[in-house]
Amino acid sequence: MTRLERLLEVSRVSFSWKIHERSQASVVLNRISFGLDSREVKAVLGPNGSGKSTLFKLLSGLNSPRAGQFSGEVRSKGRDLFAMTCRERSQFISYLGADFNSEFPLSVQDAVTMGRLYAEGTHSDHTGSVELALESCFCAHLRDRDLRSLSGGQRQLVGLARCLAQAPHVLVLDESLSKMDLDHQYRVTEMLKEWVKVKNSAVLWVTHDLNLAFNFASGVLWLRGGEKIGEGSPSEMLNDEMLKKIYPGAIFPSQKNMVIPSW
Repeated sequence: MTRLERLLEVSRVSFSWKIHERSQASVVLNRISFGLDSREVKAVLGPNGSGKSTLFKLLSGLNSPRAGQFSGEVRSKGRDLFAMTCRERSQFISYLGADFNSEFPLSVQDAVTMGRLYAEGTHSDHTGSVELALESCFCAHLRDRDLRSLSGGQRQLVGLARCLAQAPHVLVLDESLSKMDLDHQYRVTEMLKEWVKVKNSAVLWVTHDLNLAFNFASGVLWLRGGEKIGEGSPSEMLNDEMLKKIYPGAIFPSQKNMVIPSW
């Protein structure tokens, strides 16, 4: 069995937005620490405004630590993530948000190829990697379509293919499966569980679908109000006690009353 490797180490990360010197800083993350190992799928859960997207955008480089008040450390395979160039970081982490789109004409195949070109440059043939990514994400039949002509769920499949073509160590998904139908959600999650094993990689994943998290994730991290509330296995983190702590006053139905599709 392949030895597990620590791919991401987030240590005491705090981040606050500050518009100008006289304004009060708005704390979004407060001393967040966790690790991500190879072959792990970690679901990051929590109410709106918990800091999940801010954390993911910091990790992926969409938000710069210099855009606000930042402290802490993030290391990927032992290297300081924030000391990397954009291209170096793209070889470690690939990010997909809730909506993958283009404002100009772009074929599906070109959109996926761009992910590979960004990470590896133009010096080699990317055809095989792009084709494999399209097939893996169930969108090879869309390769010649204009990205703008696709449904929201189809665009997310293409965005995921672009991320896989990038061949990252860590795939960061911010509510990226929410627009997919049930069949594609199931197929994609099964594919990603196999992908982390074969590539010795990992997935860090924001979702509000607790059923999907329970069945897909190998670990769960709860955030609320910018703070870490708990971390552990799905069975430890997705029980009545924890859910009532996160969502006080909510009523959670027993499993027999829940709709859980079976394939």
